[in-house]
Amino acid sequence: MSGCNLNEKQIKTAIHADAYSYDPPNDLKQQIDARLAWQKNKEVIPMKKFSTKKIAAAAALACALTGTVCMAAGKISGYVGYSTPATETTNFSDIAKLEQTADVFTGAPKAFDNGFVFANANIIHTDALDEADNVNSSFMEINIQYQKDTENIDYAVKKGMEIMTKEELAKYQAVESDDITYYYSRSNYLFLPEGCEPTEEELAAEKAGELFISFGSSEREEKVFDGIFWNANGQSHHLFGMNIDMDADDLIAMARQLIS
Repeated sequence: MSGCNLNEKQIKTAIHADAYSYDPPNDLKQQIDARLAWQKNKEVIPMKKFSTKKIAAAAALACALTGTVCMAAGKISGYVGYSTPATETTNFSDIAKLEQTADVFTGAPKAFDNGFVFANANIIHTDALDEADNVNSSFMEINIQYQKDTENIDYAVKKGMEIMTKEELAKYQAVESDDITYYYSRSNYLFLPEGCEPTEEELAAEKAGELFISFGSSEREEKVFDGIFWNANGQSHHLFGMNIDMDADDLIAMARQLIS
């Protein structure tokens, strides 16, 4: 990663966007963490970026943005991604253009029956990194955000099916509906300011897989993630949010409106 110089603002943003990672990695979990980190920091700097690796991946973030990361094969250990203001839109009719660029079909409505209304959309470019922080593969997805009062829900679509092992799928609640299998998960997140140490109880919960800890927030925050994913028509779909007070049935009801 020589030749990549980071200024203080870039380093702080990369640290702030850092999400929980572990070995062995769970690709879907890392992708979800990356999207949450991107969503959390998308107003920080014009060129948005995030990483699911630890702080050491800050250099990979900047290098990915400047195109200096070398291609290499190997085990995927994390994800790094970015979006640009050029493709961000608050105009619902622009989604068709994003779909053409990303080669996906979202089926996104302007509003859901439960009151969530379209707010914005963008294309996220994501690089899968190997253990040496080299780019293993890349993909594009469309991320659409809906709002209701103070709550946000994100809907992300990418080309290709989400493939998981039986062990990974066992961590999700599978729900069959209309010939589609939806996978629901709920996770507890703790965001801490730099220099703030988690308690022994929190570290134990993290080790047990009951809590995901991320550093770099301006204040201590405890949040609950609720989300579902499903495969349909050669694409993978994710619908998720933080502190949205929704269960699997609520999210699946929204998903039905996306594919009807």
